[in-house]
Amino acid sequence: MFLSKNIKYLRKSQGLTQNDLGDKIGVNGSQVTKYEKGTSDPPVDKLVQIADIFDMNLQDLVLTDLTTEAPKFPRPEKPYTSMDEQKQDAVFIQLNNELQKRIKILEDYIAENNPDQARRWGIIE
Repeated sequence: MFLSKNIKYLRKSQGLTQNDLGDKIGVNGSQVTKYEKGTSDPPVDKLVQIADIFDMNLQDLVLTDLTTEAPKFPRPEKPYTSMDEQKQDAVFIQLNNELQKRIKILEDYIAENNPDQARRWGIIE
């Protein structure tokens, strides 16, 4: 996952300081520092705001290394924060499904290439 790396990259590409971004999402700059270092993940409401600020699909914000790759998923038709709850839920279901697919791929890779580790992690018996 690339969330912390992407927040920092997108913030800098827009010429924003950590305090600037924090002001936009209602947190202080030190909290943005934690998001960028990966020591704290933004709650869902802040994640949605960050995606809207950078006009970014949530899946790209979380799953694509935007420092080296172009966004892969279409931008939302309207800001996430203006979507009704049912539409937001659908967006998070899509993100969850994509995460589950990637976890399965990773588990299969570990099981094939490092069976001892896969056993320790409960991926295989």
